[in-house]
Amino acid sequence: MLKNGSKIFSLFVCIFVGSSVALPPRTWDAIFDAEGSGDYVSAKVDGQIRFFKYTYYGEIQPLAFTVSEGNFSFVVSGNLKVPSDKVESDFYATCNKTKEVWISCFNQPQKFGKENLVVDIKGIDLACNDDLYAIRDLHIKFKNETAQTWWDTKFEGKEKFKRKQLADFRIAEQEQRIAVKDASSEIVDSRDGKAYRAIEIEGRTWIAQNMNYEVPNESWCYEDNVSYCERGGRLYTLEGARQACPKGFHLPRDSEWQDMLTSLTQCYDGVQNCGAFGAKLKAKTGWQGGGGTDAYGFTVFSSGRRDVLGKGGRFVDMGEYAAFWSAQNGRNETIWIWVLGRMGDNMVRELAPSKNQAYSVRCIDGD
Repeated sequence: MLKNGSKIFSLFVCIFVGSSVALPPRTWDAIFDAEGSGDYVSAKVDGQIRFFKYTYYGEIQPLAFTVSEGNFSFVVSGNLKVPSDKVESDFYATCNKTKEVWISCFNQPQKFGKENLVVDIKGIDLACNDDLYAIRDLHIKFKNETAQTWWDTKFEGKEKFKRKQLADFRIAEQEQRIAVKDASSEIVDSRDGKAYRAIEIEGRTWIAQNMNYEVPNESWCYEDNVSYCERGGRLYTLEGARQACPKGFHLPRDSEWQDMLTSLTQCYDGVQNCGAFGAKLKAKTGWQGGGGTDAYGFTVFSSGRRDVLGKGGRFVDMGEYAAFWSAQNGRNETIWIWVLGRMGDNMVRELAPSKNQAYSVRCIDGD
């Protein structure tokens, strides 16, 4: 089902491609002089998120909460930038239902007494449904006193300005994400009630998020972690991919992928000859060392893949790689996948090595 009407894609291009702001995005770990070696990982909030008095001036929302999962154990306080209409809706209840943060860090646990903890934390984003909010004026209090001393000595004061830069960088990303949503329609999958963004490209409607419809035994969350499904969709075998699209949509044929990319780039020499458009397809977050500009609103996260390993499988290359299934063309047994890599300038077409490998799925209108 299509909600909010169909938005014209040329308007979307005007918003993003026609902007006079042409500076390339900085990556968060480039801010900390370590590009390519940082991590962006999910963790659950322990207990309730405590929200304090909202200030309309500056759209400031103070908060505090505890993270206690795996190698993360600390208390967070700071401020969010949240529009008043969000706060006046069900913002507090939504955040306390999601109860999740995404942590920019160098994920190398160190031993502090009897505990192995990650202390080299650069920034924290609060997840409320699929919206992310950077925490400004970030303060971290570790439960382990030795870890706290390490943080105070190494990071607290010395990196305060860089943490502010990162929060500003994240807020700019989030504001663009809001603009992307506003320039999109919404599709609701009647099978499970999940909602997806959709964009119109040359008269065709594409679902502009990875599908997250469960096909038992033929689809997985990366590392079997539901948080990764919420952010980047599920990974499907070819059989799972054939069942992933909602009513009124189908798995794109190879020719439909090519037509879509031609329409976006306005390049008719074959996608391999169309210049470095890969960054315009990539989401601004979710890639190792950063991301792209998401200029087309297609918002490709690096969701990795699931390789066949014996009777099971292994998850690899999140942050480095994204690939999408295409449908067979008639009786042709050749199956193509469309691939983006962290260092790649284009989206390229490759033969699928196995029908049992698991990749992401996008859908196009038409049964």
